[in-house]
Amino acid sequence: MILIKKIQAKINRLIHQKREATDKFHTKYYYSKVWAETYWMGKHVFKCPLDLWVYQEMIFELKPELIIETGTFHGGSALFFANLFDIMGHGLVITIDVDKMPDLPVHGRIIYLEGSSLSDKILGKVKEYAAGKSNVIVFLDSDHRCEHVLQELEVYSKFVSKGSYIVIEDSNLNGHPVYSGFGQGPGPTEAIEKFMKSNKEFKIDKSKEKFHLTFNPNGYLKKIL
Repeated sequence: MILIKKIQAKINRLIHQKREATDKFHTKYYYSKVWAETYWMGKHVFKCPLDLWVYQEMIFELKPELIIETGTFHGGSALFFANLFDIMGHGLVITIDVDKMPDLPVHGRIIYLEGSSLSDKILGKVKEYAAGKSNVIVFLDSDHRCEHVLQELEVYSKFVSKGSYIVIEDSNLNGHPVYSGFGQGPGPTEAIEKFMKSNKEFKIDKSKEKFHLTFNPNGYLKKIL
């Protein structure tokens, strides 16, 4: 019994050391801001490249008919998704933002919606485009305040097909492990925690964090029911 406890204590120490090392690298990488100078086909993406790699694996595996993205910014990720759809020969991207940037990429598979992701007008349009689509992935990357993310989770999770995902981006904020008290109070991680307490349709898929560095810790939610 004593030997088992010692082995378990050693395992716990190793797990802690691994997490600590990962968090240190995550913090160093994040504050370097190099991710803010990451481009896809000349367009700013503002993502961790390791997450983008996971995204393309998900999209190839699931072959969604529709991707819904909240938070367009310069449109780099929308173009990334659209180009992946080009390779596969099908798919549509709906991307939503309150502000329309002047340099958005023009692509036949991208539909830009301007307005709040939670407004009745925008949700009505999303429902129109999602009608009849049997395979949908959602990416949330707009307002990162907890209550806004939670509302988006509650609304947009309904568009996700069984076996597919809703991805909550930037759950690394508010001390997870970067930007402790990031100026807006609780953020995406706290929204995920609240959502998961009352929702049994989704599970956190840690396998999507296989590269260890992710800007979306606990943010890959798979619909299982």
